[in-house]
Amino acid sequence: MIASIRLLLMLLVLGSGMVAIPHQVRAADAAPLITSIDVDGVRFVEKQAVIARMGSRVGKPLDRRQLSRDVRALYKAGFFSDVRFTGDRSDKGIKLVCHVKEYPLIASLKIEGNDEHSGKDLEKKLKLQPGGFFSPQTQHADRNTLRKGYLKDGFYQNSVEFISTPRKDGRVDVVVKIYEGKVTRISRIHFIGNHSFSDSELAGAIASRQTDLVATLMKRDVFDKKRFGADVQMLQQFYLNHGFLDMKVDSEQLTLSSDKRSFSLTFSIHEGIQYRVDQLDVQGDVVPDKETLVKLIELESGENYSLKKMGDSIQAITDRVGDEGFAFASVTPLMKRDVDAHTVSISFEIDKGQEVYVERIEITGNEKTEDVVLRRLIRQSEGARYQGTQVQHSREELGRAVMVDDVRVSMAKTDVPDQVDMKVNIKEKKTGTITGGIGYSQREKIILTAKIAENNLFGKGYQANVNGQLGKVTQNISGSFTDPYFLDTDISASLNFSKMKSDPVTTITYRTDSSSFGVSFGLPITLHLSYNMAYNYSRTTLSAVPANSSNLIKAQAGTTVIGEVSNALTWDTRDRLMSPRRGTMESISFSLAGLAGNSKFWEAAASSAVYIPFDKEGDFVLNPTIDYRTISSLKGTNVPLWRRYSLGGIGSLLGFDINGVSLRDQVTGEALGGDKQVRGGVKMFFPLPYMRTSGFRGVVFADAGTVWGQASNKVGNIAFATVPEPFSFARVRYSVGFGMEWLSPIGPVGFAWSFPLRTVKGDITRNFEFALGSSF
Repeated sequence: MIASIRLLLMLLVLGSGMVAIPHQVRAADAAPLITSIDVDGVRFVEKQAVIARMGSRVGKPLDRRQLSRDVRALYKAGFFSDVRFTGDRSDKGIKLVCHVKEYPLIASLKIEGNDEHSGKDLEKKLKLQPGGFFSPQTQHADRNTLRKGYLKDGFYQNSVEFISTPRKDGRVDVVVKIYEGKVTRISRIHFIGNHSFSDSELAGAIASRQTDLVATLMKRDVFDKKRFGADVQMLQQFYLNHGFLDMKVDSEQLTLSSDKRSFSLTFSIHEGIQYRVDQLDVQGDVVPDKETLVKLIELESGENYSLKKMGDSIQAITDRVGDEGFAFASVTPLMKRDVDAHTVSISFEIDKGQEVYVERIEITGNEKTEDVVLRRLIRQSEGARYQGTQVQHSREELGRAVMVDDVRVSMAKTDVPDQVDMKVNIKEKKTGTITGGIGYSQREKIILTAKIAENNLFGKGYQANVNGQLGKVTQNISGSFTDPYFLDTDISASLNFSKMKSDPVTTITYRTDSSSFGVSFGLPITLHLSYNMAYNYSRTTLSAVPANSSNLIKAQAGTTVIGEVSNALTWDTRDRLMSPRRGTMESISFSLAGLAGNSKFWEAAASSAVYIPFDKEGDFVLNPTIDYRTISSLKGTNVPLWRRYSLGGIGSLLGFDINGVSLRDQVTGEALGGDKQVRGGVKMFFPLPYMRTSGFRGVVFADAGTVWGQASNKVGNIAFATVPEPFSFARVRYSVGFGMEWLSPIGPVGFAWSFPLRTVKGDITRNFEFALGSSF
């Protein structure tokens, strides 16, 4: 009888992954069969899960190379800090036992020290999670992930530490301790080899910025690796725009200070020769004619060469040739340099390609919106010759549509050489909302709001909404319905109604109760110019007039009926309706009251607003505005008090209460309003930290405005003679301040802190303003 021999297979994990087996085991039998496999030491991992990761199997000969591979596989799983094998040998074979030591299981995970990023955002990036194993490999991976994320944001002093606290059940509580440090900013930007431009001129041409107040506010002085890489291209473009065709950046150097608090950027530049434009010409497929195409060239003989003007010229010529039906036209500039004369002659080589017609227009991605709604916005016609300008206008119109989030337009060749399909891919956005809210303001106290809106009703493009607001001072409900393409034409038609009550406040001593109904029509004249005509019928009752009120207010007590026709011309190039980032909006209007009702007057207005982006994304926007209005009575009737001009509040003149700037009764001091008004201002919008994707933005502003004219007029047979108030620069009010705006689901919500710089006796100021439904 052969005695059973106890075999010990001590597997020593070496750097090469090989396993060492004692000599006496190797001599006894080279390949005993494995009769069983057991796992010892597991607590959280199932035994079968361990065996499944092994290549060794019951019934197979014992292979020490395979055991070595099994050790590596089990380590790689990330569950175990130690793995070894032992075995009992008998006549039948060997019983194999895998001994493992598990990493502790994570009971809880907490992140501390993270001020720049929220804990929820960081947890999504971590591999360490409650219920997972706390292994060194995962710690190393998560440390690298977190550090790289902070480095990307400019935190070059950051460090990450993992602290574990054992529990009695073998699990651990893990704290991810983050030390963010200070943002590493750019302390110095230096240029070598620049003779034609100063360091400050070149610094203004690149994206990176040296630390100063403005750069810190815009986060342009925070070092960014991608931005640094783009700086070289921006320098090249700057020089090319000034005629330096041979310019190149020999090297760029990045130096981090010893305390990791700042970077120094150095660019070594070879400027080369500055070239002037000599001769300009077009050749090749000259369509429609040479004279037309030459006029599109923005470069001029005798001026310095400009890469930007070159690109604009190529685009303009390509678009014009495309308007003749050549969708795939190409324009190649052929440049001939005269190094001695420092000039360059340019000939634009045109290859018009095949003249094509748009056979079909295919729209995809519109799951809700009917095709006909989107086709109305497409200027290119099916079966017609391709026109590049019309295709571009179609893209712009679709991009501005309320139901479209994104649009892609492409031309696809068909089996017929002279035909293409215009493919329009639409990404729709949600257009329906049902919202409610509660707010607070000094004027209204508790405000309850509700709104039901749909900007693509039934998928037909109809726009409908009903709004309600209930506050201490005002209670109103309003609604509207708009068909953007009335009777399948480009004319928009709208119906609207409103019902509003307003109780006395600090600036008004009477109560108003008003209801109105109106209809309006809008006609697009060009892509950006439109005409609007509207008729509005309203009834307003003025009541609860105190006995000591102004005689003018007493005389207007009762019900006033107004039937008013208004006309407006609007030039609108804004990129979007809410929170525009670029473009302009100019408007002139004239209205006449007297078509029904007992009040007759006319009103004229003109306004202008410009939106200037300061960065590519449009996060920083400068917005200068100006507005002028005048109103006058007809046939001895009165202009209602609530239609006369007073200033104050968000959307008017910040720093002053509603009706805080007005012409006033000389005895009672009550606001009577003027018949002329001018106001203007400059606003700078900017993103708020941690709120870039939440609809929030900050604003700093300077406002100015005043009202003037006749403070009162004739009411019925009663004349109220008061001293007219002429325009005076000395009476123009000024204010500055800052604020925050939130584009909430129920409309814009604004907060403003204002500081009046000039006031006039009788003005009512307000330093803090909260508004719901009003925009800056």
